[in-house]
Amino acid sequence: MREIIGGFSESGRYYAEIGVNGKVNVWDTSAGDLRHTYSPSGHLNTSVTCITWVQTDNTDILCIGTQKGYVEFYNVASGSIQSKVNVQSKAIKSIYRLGQHLYIGSDDGYVVKFDLKTNKLEAKMKVGKMCAVAVLPDGKMLTASREIKLWNFPSGELVHKFTGHKNEIHSLHIIEADKCYLLSSARDRFINIWSLSDLKPDPLASLVAEDNISSVYVHNMRNNITVTVTTESGTLHVFEHILNGCVAHPLKPHGTLQIAVDNIKDEETIQMPIICSKIYDSAVYVAYGTRPFLAFENIKLQKLNKCTFIARQDPRKSKSVVGNHIINPNITDSKCIELKNSRSSNLPLETRLQNMSEEIENTVQTKGESIVHLLIQGLRSNDKSLLESALFVKDERTIDNTVSRLPLQSIIMLVRKLIRLSQDRTLVSSVSAKWLSAVLRIHSSLLLANPDVLETFLPLENVLSTRLNNFEQLGLLEFKLKAVVDSLNFDKRDKEKEQDALLVYNDSDDEDKRTTDEEALLTYNESNSEDQSTSDEEEAMDIDLNGDDHPSILR
Repeated sequence: MREIIGGFSESGRYYAEIGVNGKVNVWDTSAGDLRHTYSPSGHLNTSVTCITWVQTDNTDILCIGTQKGYVEFYNVASGSIQSKVNVQSKAIKSIYRLGQHLYIGSDDGYVVKFDLKTNKLEAKMKVGKMCAVAVLPDGKMLTASREIKLWNFPSGELVHKFTGHKNEIHSLHIIEADKCYLLSSARDRFINIWSLSDLKPDPLASLVAEDNISSVYVHNMRNNITVTVTTESGTLHVFEHILNGCVAHPLKPHGTLQIAVDNIKDEETIQMPIICSKIYDSAVYVAYGTRPFLAFENIKLQKLNKCTFIARQDPRKSKSVVGNHIINPNITDSKCIELKNSRSSNLPLETRLQNMSEEIENTVQTKGESIVHLLIQGLRSNDKSLLESALFVKDERTIDNTVSRLPLQSIIMLVRKLIRLSQDRTLVSSVSAKWLSAVLRIHSSLLLANPDVLETFLPLENVLSTRLNNFEQLGLLEFKLKAVVDSLNFDKRDKEKEQDALLVYNDSDDEDKRTTDEEALLTYNESNSEDQSTSDEEEAMDIDLNGDDHPSILR
């Protein structure tokens, strides 16, 4: 189930929602009829982008923002447009009412202040990209996209930033108690509560649902708040919290409600999705069913425990259609019963809640679930920054967890994107290889069943063959470089061994002794050399006196 853009009127008599075709559908909650379907003038060129309810003179007025930058005021009772305002900007992203003023945020990054009594534009300020707008009683303004910014309006001074959501934030709720608080939600499982008085960087508390959140409503009673949340799976969660300080761990729902089709015993139990909710006094008002056949019912909050299951007749069977009008619903009252073994899925709700608590403790699991939606959004929009933030992760468990949770229609888109990234530089191609390995390991059967699998993977085969052709030469080059480096290191070590000592120390006694010995040895050698020369001369003289070889003088 998609994110809900709409909700109940302030009186609770009507429920409005933007359809997938860009038109506004309005139901009468007392009868359960689809009363109005409205599209702006020139619907083929424009569509409705956001809506909000205001009440003037006990009359419910629907403020409709269009893609062309207009805000139209639709009177549901009369079924006519009372007035129209040209904001002179691009598509309207968010409308927030405070007193007699409307604060209108547009897609070009401007916020306009509009006076409902005088029908005049009073101020305009540039804040940048936004998905939601809210205004504090003191006049400061909040805008949200991936982060929440607090501004001084209309001076444009940035006061503070709150960061804590990974996806784009789609709803902001101001809570006025002893202090001022902010409740924010994105398209994930978490809701954060911030302190606007202390401007602390971290949220005071976090609420966690079992599935991605589609709509949120906040009821404030002094410092006690009650938050109702509908999820994409069609489950209603009710949280109760006292704003009295920081909470370290995420808060679980106080009560959970699911609605199933009241069938015959032998038939399989089918869940009817709960679409939206609002709190009146001590009861929660819910809208459930399949569009355009919706039913509305009040359920006491005291009846909701941690696991509540009720059976209701399918509105599609309890209403008969005549032309374009829906006749009155027939909803039988049923008591709340605890869910035991009857559910649309195979696991009971207790087991799912227990698994949810284990996932909260496992940070990698939670991270993987959040990356799924970020990756899908990046693939559909082809946004480079979104894809980089989703794909450039190092943890293999996170990659496996993300790939296993991807919808089937996104697998082929991811594979083609990864194959294109594999042709990039080394760092990007290594990231692509990790993701491709996980996709092939987890979704091999799906890929083999695709008739275009050969055409899809042909570019990857060419990239791999090109890089493998150079692998042998690169390996040989690496071996030679390693041998050269080892040789240089060996020569360096030999030179270090042949170096002279930096310091030589000789003892004084040894030096004197060595000097005396050297002098004695020198004297001995000199005397030996003199004796040797004397003996040689005498021997030569003996040979001359006594020898016969010399001639005689007398003849």
